[in-house]
Amino acid sequence: MSTQLEQLKNAAIQSRRVPLGADQRLMVLQKLQGRLEIDQLFEVFIRELEKQIDITRLIWDHEDISHIVRRGGTTEFRQTFSIKFSQTSLGMLQYSTPYKLDDDEISLIHTYHRLLAGPLRNAIEYNRIRNLALLDSLTGLNNRTSFEQDIRQAVALAERKDNGLILMIFDMDNFKQVNDTYGHLDGDKVLRRFAMLLKQAIRASDRCYRLGGDEFAVLLTPATRESAQLVNDRLKTLVAGDELLTSHAISSSVGCSEYRNGDNTNSLFERADRGMYRNKHKRR
Repeated sequence: MSTQLEQLKNAAIQSRRVPLGADQRLMVLQKLQGRLEIDQLFEVFIRELEKQIDITRLIWDHEDISHIVRRGGTTEFRQTFSIKFSQTSLGMLQYSTPYKLDDDEISLIHTYHRLLAGPLRNAIEYNRIRNLALLDSLTGLNNRTSFEQDIRQAVALAERKDNGLILMIFDMDNFKQVNDTYGHLDGDKVLRRFAMLLKQAIRASDRCYRLGGDEFAVLLTPATRESAQLVNDRLKTLVAGDELLTSHAISSSVGCSEYRNGDNTNSLFERADRGMYRNKHKRR
């Protein structure tokens, strides 16, 4: 009985898996083209490929990105393929399937990869350029535009889920005298070093920003007041142990605000900003 079921299953797979004709390839390509959001592009790709092959799990790895395209359990049948456009590497696609892929299925996957490659290259480039527009060119941190987008989303999420949101605003102490005494090249070095230490002081899930000049921000979520205190303590320790920053007597003043019911982006920011200036005046 089990053999008969296996035969029926194999027959169903064989009847479904047919080579893609020119018209079908064109149709799939048209569905993929113009998709510049990587999530949406892979959603279309996996939907089309699953018309031919059963896929349990699919992961795309590219540079420092690991993107789960199809979320499911891994199986003993795993195979990884590189994907390229011309000579440009577009990463690796790792498939988990409920059965071992045969030569025809592997050939079919390669066909789909060739259709995916051009649109994927375009999506990667689009996202690279978009991300550059959201980065501060000096420090590599997210910039003010990115901050304004992210804080709106964070406040909206906190309203719905009450997941704990903390905004921290940092202003560097004694930075003006670095520029006045040593010039902007030394000032830029100090800004880059402070930004690097700020990034080290937060969790991987949190985000930090250069708002402009020597003013920085951190969004912590999920978070409590204790989370913010830990970040501030870590940053103080890192700054105090840094030869460049201590040689210029650099420290930082911080203001912190926790999301409250009814807060908007302005009220959350203003409380943190006022707290930072109070802290700075106390230190003078």
